Amino acid sequence: MVVPKMAGLKEPNFAASADASDNEIVTTPAKGLKVYEDPFSSTDDPTTPRPVVSAPILEEVPINEDAANIARSEQAMDDSTSMSPERLKQNSRLLDSGIAKIKAKSLDVHGFRKLQGMIRDNKAMWSGDRFDVLLLGLLEYLEAPLVSMAADKVHDVKAQILATIKLMYKKDRDAFQSHVSRGLQSILATRSSYESRSHIVSGLELLAEELITLASASQTIGTITTRLKDECMSVEGCRSLSMGLHVLKEVLEVKKDFMPSEGEIENMRELATRCLESSESGVRSDAVQLCVSMHTRIGEAKFWETFRSVKDDPKSLITYYVVKKQREAINAEDRGQAMWR
Repeated sequence: MVVPKMAGLKEPNFAASADASDNEIVTTPAKGLKVYEDPFSSTDDPTTPRPVVSAPILEEVPINEDAANIARSEQAMDDSTSMSPERLKQNSRLLDSGIAKIKAKSLDVHGFRKLQGMIRDNKAMWSGDRFDVLLLGLLEYLEAPLVSMAADKVHDVKAQILATIKLMYKKDRDAFQSHVSRGLQSILATRSSYESRSHIVSGLELLAEELITLASASQTIGTITTRLKDECMSVEGCRSLSMGLHVLKEVLEVKKDFMPSEGEIENMRELATRCLESSESGVRSDAVQLCVSMHTRIGEAKFWETFRSVKDDPKSLITYYVVKKQREAINAEDRGQAMWR
C-alpha cells in the first residue's frame, strides 16, 4: 500500500558530577624510603587478590583476535622499554589491583579516576589478557544494580565506568571488535534502570553508536531483535526497548551499504509494530523513527507492503516523519548546490 504525501503537516505531540570521597591519608616517608601506594585500595590491607578470569563465551569472535592480542602485547613491550623494572612491576601490580576491585564491584570514583589516568598516560600494562578482563569487568559493573550503594553514588560510579570504557575504546578501538555484542547487551540492561532524562542515558547512546561502527549489521540486528522479542512493557522493559530501537535505527543510518534480509526486515517489523502500540510515548516515538529508517533503506513500496497491518494513527505518524525527512534532504541538497553557484 502506498500512502500519499500529506500537505500542511503539523508535527505531532508525543506527550503521554561525580562526588568523590578521598579518605586517603598521605604520610611523608623517611628520606631514602620508597613507598608504593595502591591508589585503588580503600583499606590498609597491602595484599590484593589477583583477578580471576571468568569471562563468558562471546558471540562474535573475529578471525584476527590473536593478532589483536599480539599487537597489544607488543605495545606493552614498547611502553615498558621507557620504564624501570621497579616502575614496570608497580604499574602491573596496580592495574591488577584495579581489575580485582572492578570485578568485585568495589572500586569507587576516586579509584576510577586514577585508573583512567594510568590508561591515558599509557601506564597500563596490557600484557596477557588484561585488556579483555578489564573490559568485561567494566561491562558487568555497568549493568549491576549496586543496591547496597547510595543512589547518588551509584550514578557517579556508573558515569566513571562509562568514561573508562570510552577511554579504552579510544586507546584501542580494534580490541573492542570481539566484545560488540556483549557491550550492546550490557547497554540494554543498564538502560532499564534509568529514565530518558538521566544524563547517563545520553552516555549509553553515545557508546552504543561507537560500538555500531565496529559491529556487523546483521549480527547486531539479530542480537537486538532476539534480546527484545519477549521484552515486557513494564517501566524497565520500555526503557530497554527504547534503547534497542535506537540501536537498530543507528545501524540502518550508519551502515549505508547494508541491505537487511527478508528475515531481518520481518524481525524489525515485528518489534516495531509491537512498540507502536506501547502506552509509553518514548517507545512509540523510537518505533516511528526506526520505521522511517527502514523506509529509507528498503524503499517506499516494500516498506508499506511490509507494514500493511499497521493501524491508521501510527501510519499517519510514520508518514509525517517520512515526508519531513524527505523535505529535509531536499532542502539540504538545495543549500549544498547554492554554495557552489
